[in-house]
Amino acid sequence: MQDVAKSEVLRRLKSVEGHVRGVAKMVENEDVTYADVVQQTNAIFSAIRRINTVLLKDFVEERAEQEGVSEDMVRDLVKAIDRVVK
Repeated sequence: MQDVAKSEVLRRLKSVEGHVRGVAKMVENEDVTYADVVQQTNAIFSAIRRINTVLLKDFVEERAEQEGVSEDMVRDLVKAIDRVVK
């Protein structure tokens, strides 16, 4: 894994971890609606999808570099990934 991707994934994972703790506190509080909890868990799912996107892009870039694929091809693949995951 490239250093930039690694630091971004770690940063995002720590953010998700904090978000999960926040949702747990919301539930413990008992003065929260189901809709609020669902909204927050959906935000967590979105954050995890973004982590997966970073990982997938890094994988494509790393493999492309190993295989000698052109930068244009890598850009096209990364654009395709962005379109699919949004």
